[in-house]
This record gives sequence, C-alpha cells and structure tokens, in this order.
Amino acid sequence: MTTKPRSGLRVGDRPVLEIDEMVVGGEALGRVDGLPVFVPFGVPGDRLTARIISTKPGYARGLIDTLESAGSARTTPPCEVFGECGGCQWQMLSPEAQGHWKTEIVRQSLKRVAGIAPEGLVSDCLPSPEVWHYRNKVHWAVSYEASRWTLGLYAERSHRVVTAQACAIQHPALTAAQHALEKSLSELQILPYDEKRGTGWLRSAFAKIGHRSGQLMVGLVSHQAHFPQAEIFVAKLRAALPGLHTVVQNIHSRPGNKLMGPDTRVLDGPGVIQENLTVAPGRPPLELSISPVSFFQVNGAAVELLYDTVARACGLPPEGPGADPPAIIDAFSGTGAIALFLAARGAAHVTGVEVIAPATADAERNAALNGLEAKATFITGTVEANLGHLLGQGTTHPVVVLDPPRKGCEPGVLTALNQHRPKRVVYVSCNPATLARDLKHLQSGGYQIETVQPVDMFPQTSHVECVVSLRHQDVAEG
Repeated sequence: MTTKPRSGLRVGDRPVLEIDEMVVGGEALGRVDGLPVFVPFGVPGDRLTARIISTKPGYARGLIDTLESAGSARTTPPCEVFGECGGCQWQMLSPEAQGHWKTEIVRQSLKRVAGIAPEGLVSDCLPSPEVWHYRNKVHWAVSYEASRWTLGLYAERSHRVVTAQACAIQHPALTAAQHALEKSLSELQILPYDEKRGTGWLRSAFAKIGHRSGQLMVGLVSHQAHFPQAEIFVAKLRAALPGLHTVVQNIHSRPGNKLMGPDTRVLDGPGVIQENLTVAPGRPPLELSISPVSFFQVNGAAVELLYDTVARACGLPPEGPGADPPAIIDAFSGTGAIALFLAARGAAHVTGVEVIAPATADAERNAALNGLEAKATFITGTVEANLGHLLGQGTTHPVVVLDPPRKGCEPGVLTALNQHRPKRVVYVSCNPATLARDLKHLQSGGYQIETVQPVDMFPQTSHVECVVSLRHQDVAEG
C-alpha cells in the first residue's frame, strides 16, 4: 500500500519544484507544499520536474524527469557513466559550490545531530589542490561474461558492475592498469568467484600509485592461493605497463563482503610502493612504505594539506613547536602516517594505538625508514582498551588525536577522554554525523570546540573530511 504524505504526493507523480540545498548523504532537497523531496543529482537553483519514486509521512524521494532551468552552479559532468556508476555524486556541481555545500553539511550535522551552534566554529572548506584524477587507489569489482573480464565499480545500490574507458577522478595510471588487467585476465583461464557457492578463483582487483613517487602496484584478490598462471600473468602486465613497480596477490577465502583477506603474497617486485610527504619547508620529506593492506588517504594531492591542518591543531606549526613540544597519543593510528608526520614535525613523542597488527608493523617499519623510532612508538590493541591506561601514566595531559573509522568512536574512548581530561583533543573525521554525535559527548565532559575545519579530500563526491580542535575548559594550556 502506498503511503500518502501530507502533501498528497504519490509514487509516479511528477511535481515541479525548486532545489534549495544539498544535504547530508549528498542528495539535493526541494519542497512540494512544504514536504521535503530528496532528489539525487539536483543542484541548488534548479527548477525541475521530479518523478516521485517513494513516499513517507515526512518526506518523499524523486528522480529528475525534466530539468526546466539550471542552477548557476550546475556544470556538465565529464564522465561518460556519471549517474550510473556509484563512485561520484557531485560532478554536476562546480568545485566552488562543492566546497560551499560541504561546509554547510558539516554545519547541518553539528546543529541537527548534536545541537551545537556552528556559527563562529566552522571555517570554509579547504579546497583540494586537484579536483580531477586525484585518486591514488582503486578497488575494482569484477564481472565475467562470455570469457571476458570487466573491471569497474558497482552501480548505486546494486551489484551491477559499471565500467568506463576512463575515470574522471582516478589517476590515469590506474585506468591504464584497469585496461591491462581486463586484457590479461581475459587471456588466461581464470574462473570468477561465486559468492553463493563459494567456488571459483578471482574475487576482485586493485591498484595503488604513489602520488609523488609514481610507483604503481597492481593486485588480485583470490578465493584460493593456488595460481599456476602467476608467472604468465606478471609477464603480460609487465609488457602492458612499463611503469609497473610491483604485483601482489591477496588471498581471501572467507565468505562475506570484506574486500581483502589476511594473507598477501608478492608475485613480482618488492610488494610495497613508496610515497613522500612534505612535512615542512626546509625539512627532509617523510618517506612512507605502503603495503597492499595499508590504509593511506586516497587523495595524494591533498594529504599534506590534511596532515598540516592536524599538526597545527596539535600545536605544531611548520616553523616548529617552540620550547615545549607536546607529547601526543594518536588513537586509531593505522599505518602511522599521521603519527610519523607529527613526530617529524617536532612532537616530543607520539604513541600510536591501532587494533590491526599488520598496520602496526607497517607503522614501525616506516618509523625505522625515517629514523623516528625514538620519537614514535606503536601499540597493537583497541583504543578503548589502551587509551585510559596511556593517559593515566607518565605524560600529564598530552594531546590526543582521534582518527576513527566512519562509525566514530566507541563510547569507552570518549569516557576515557572525559575521565582523564587531556588538555587538547584533535578529532579527524570522514563522517559529519558520527563526528557531531561524539563531539556532543565530549562537550558533556567539559571540552570546548575551538575550530572545525572541513577539508575537501574527496572532490566530485559528497564526502568531506573534518579536523576539529577541542580544549578542556578546566585544563590550562602550557
């Protein structure tokens, strides 16, 4: 039975509406007789006819049927599969408008989720140095039909693989790797993994490239370890990709939608790629060794902008921290990129906490690579189990950097902060909704929000990174 909302709209109706704003989740919002109607790919200022596809008592959703007149920020998407591929949502918005609405989405989240007044707190979103071809990593879904392999991304809300001759946001070397993989795999007798039966071999494929180094990694994710064609496969890739640095195979034998498994084998080359980051003018670059399972920000062009923002919030400006550099706990430290950046920037000491043991091993290896073993140490374990202990020993009131996954912090993490009251918390988030929720919890423990700085790490998408600086009102600086 179709729900009839208060406006009288029904599924299949085609009302004319004007788009007012972009909202959390990336859709555009207009209204019909006061009822919110969410429209993907709409642009503020658009006047359009929307075909209603679902209704609820408090809102409806529609698709653009006819664009009557375009908003001033509307642009022509360069990608041939934009709107079909699920990788981008905002190619139809100008870069300036993207930055504006990402700032507004952060403000909306603070106000609506946490009741935090954003005025005077949220700065304008810092733009990415590059808005096209910035992605340094891609993980492809695979499709096998008529003995041909196709690599691409899933269409929105489906398992249908969408492919394109070129991707507008990924590095061109990754597009070259995609085509080389499609050709090489199609020339070999490799069967696709069948998730329902648990049979077959190839589950997915991926590639990474160093933004500064130009080193290219290509990998396959297989259901089984046995790969008799490995030598032939590597030779085909080498012939097609002259700049190829390393080839790896990740074995993922368990069911489920997790992208990669615990075991990775090197088929050719060193098994890692290098990336270099500028820490500050006049200082040696930070060298990072990135493994197949290492997390590293996908926007290599903007990562220094993000880390510089974090460093400044920690009291580590480019010119140096002064006479009393802070000791820092880097919670959710991953492979140590932020921790090592802060150590190289002049922190007294950085302690990283990360639950994934291979990530900790990567961090320790990168610390040694940069001669930072004495300034950065890493602990394997959950943040909620370790943070209170670390705050209760040794250094008094250090700075704590939080960089949790999209789901935000576990309650135990926030409780430990409110209990031990480190003088400064720097929260790095890729999800404004969970960020707002956690900030409300920290405010209840006496923390004051000083600055909220959005950073556009994901141009052409609705996603936004944020760096929030908080200070405990009962703990003096210095």
